[in-house]
Amino acid sequence: MKRSSVLTRSIIGYGVIFIPLLGCAMSFQEVSERAYGVSGEMITLGGKVEATEYERASVVASEPLSLEGTTRRIRADDPSANGLEYGMMVGFTMKNPQVVSAQYRQYDIRSKVFQYELKRQQGSIQVALKKDWLLSQLSIERVNILAEKKAFAEEAYRLSSKKYQSGRMSQMELLRQETELHNATQEYAIAAMEAEHAQLRLQEMTMIKEEVVVDDLPFSFIHDEGQTQKRINEASSITLLRGREEELNAEIEVLRRSRVDRMSVGVGVTKEPIQNSVDMKVIIPLVWSEKNEKKIAALMSERSALIAQRNSAEGKLRVSVFGALEHLEERENRIKELMAAEKSYENLFRMAHKGFEGGVVSQFEYLATKNAFYDARLRSVALKADYVEEMSAMEEKLGRIW
Repeated sequence: MKRSSVLTRSIIGYGVIFIPLLGCAMSFQEVSERAYGVSGEMITLGGKVEATEYERASVVASEPLSLEGTTRRIRADDPSANGLEYGMMVGFTMKNPQVVSAQYRQYDIRSKVFQYELKRQQGSIQVALKKDWLLSQLSIERVNILAEKKAFAEEAYRLSSKKYQSGRMSQMELLRQETELHNATQEYAIAAMEAEHAQLRLQEMTMIKEEVVVDDLPFSFIHDEGQTQKRINEASSITLLRGREEELNAEIEVLRRSRVDRMSVGVGVTKEPIQNSVDMKVIIPLVWSEKNEKKIAALMSERSALIAQRNSAEGKLRVSVFGALEHLEERENRIKELMAAEKSYENLFRMAHKGFEGGVVSQFEYLATKNAFYDARLRSVALKADYVEEMSAMEEKLGRIW
């Protein structure tokens, strides 16, 4: 009984090293916000959104006034009319209100497309954070399992040493136990290093110096729930293509309204040697050539290709997501079956351990039973990791977490 309690304390001692400090825990949304703030892509897109607002203000702003001056020497039949002629004219340009309205809409949609890009990037960041966090937790679970395995190997080696000293175990059997302890120590050290790397990836993505701990995102299975088609329709890649289609429509509308996009008016005076006059000038540019029509045709062709691309992308995404959900369901069943069998492996191992301590179970049978128990637990963790990988691949295509 005393030996068992010592073993339990030893196991707990190894496992507690990798239990996150709850005092540093944050919600998944809080961690995501930290990652948004240090993402280079997010910073660039934020700058583009702000630049679009200034660009729109520049395009729809009023044209500046113009000042035109002329002078010429006049030689007339009447000498009194000879001399210099001076002219001065102030001009201003009025934009077509319909064109200005279309340009407003064009830049509004362009800004909205950048917002779609921002949302897409946010979704990608959350998908990566969720994946790394769940894999980090699974790596910690693996470390704890291997810490327990190492503790049992140490205990078994201690018992074997006593048996060898009393002549009840051969040197070869003792060396076998020593090899088992060495392998368990190496597995534990490698797993601990991998768990540290997983945590470093989270720290790098969020630039949080302390240990990154998410307190509201445990490992869980996902299911269809009748919302899959809606998620496909709202996938960031599909939404972005729709936004670009709207942007092309707005650009086409600007060109259609730009046959007469502005009118220039000038008012001035002319001083001649024998008379003064008030002058007025009106300039109306007419865009009736094929140049504008060809531009519209080019944009319409681009829009047709974009619509075909969106339909194709949506169809491929539908096949991919529904196929992934079927695979995830199969993985879930395998994981649950293995987890249910773990109890049998555990009971068998406990009995083998007691039998080995009492000398009624051979070393070979004990080691085989022990390794089968821990291999089953480690396979369960590996299957969960595979589940996370496939789930994350599907979420990445959707551009958001499930």
